[in-house]
Amino acid sequence: MTRFRERYEEIYTLLTRTELQQGSAGFDELSALPDLFGQDDELWLGFYTEDGLRIALEKYGFMRDLERIGFRDRRLELRTDDPDEHLLRIWSDKPRCDAPLVELVVRRDFLQAPGLGDQPTTHIPVLNIEWLLLQNPATDFSPERPPLPGQRYPGLGVGPQVLELLRNVCQRLELGALVTVPSYFHNAIFYSEEFRHFDPYWQGAFLALCRDVMPQAAGSVAASSWGLYWEMVENKNAPEKQPFDWFQQLMVYPISERLRAYFETRDYQREVQQGLSDHDFALHTEPLTQTLAARGISPLNSERIDAWIDDV
Repeated sequence: MTRFRERYEEIYTLLTRTELQQGSAGFDELSALPDLFGQDDELWLGFYTEDGLRIALEKYGFMRDLERIGFRDRRLELRTDDPDEHLLRIWSDKPRCDAPLVELVVRRDFLQAPGLGDQPTTHIPVLNIEWLLLQNPATDFSPERPPLPGQRYPGLGVGPQVLELLRNVCQRLELGALVTVPSYFHNAIFYSEEFRHFDPYWQGAFLALCRDVMPQAAGSVAASSWGLYWEMVENKNAPEKQPFDWFQQLMVYPISERLRAYFETRDYQREVQQGLSDHDFALHTEPLTQTLAARGISPLNSERIDAWIDDV
């Protein structure tokens, strides 16, 4: 649970549907009625207007967080023309940035939850995070915040707030979970406080990476993630010596009781332990150290980074 949970939950209870659908055509006549007619394709995720999202972001304090970072004038961009995936961007106009601060692509989806006890297998509605980009185009990388795989700019530092916002979206829309497939190891590290791999074997493999690779990288998330990206990690328990590729597997932040119970089952925990025991990772630290230096990542060398960062 993030340190923002209590405050965000309190604000969640105070936000009304009238506010969240501010400016919706014909809403004045319908705002007091229950949602009898399903989703509105013109609304973000079938529920939120642009004005409504702006009101919510202001009341949660998210816009104030961006202002503290230095972005004094922000604007939203929504796209709902794709019926399956909806996009939200937040731009900075002061200072003016050519890249968005936030870029989020989500869609409603279903997750097949296995049967538990006398409960049959069922499909649970979820919110799928297809893409999430949080970046600060107005600053440079630093020794404390070096580039990570896939990054063009340093991170924005508002990840926990975004997860709390998305959790509240799930509650508002009566969805049972947040789900995503992390593109890189460092993404999975970020998500892992609340998310678990849906497949318990891969959860065990992920925990083994944290157990083995992170200490060999002196606790550096950046070095660990680059090591996997550059294929400098191997599983010593594998039948053949070969690089271990980062696995892009589904992670789940369970909200419904059914999904929370799934992650607590003995079968799930047993498979996690199997994944742990099947992996014993070694990080090739010497070539990693050399490549990090050559790329200007560690020690930080901005000129070397500039030579390749635009290709990200």
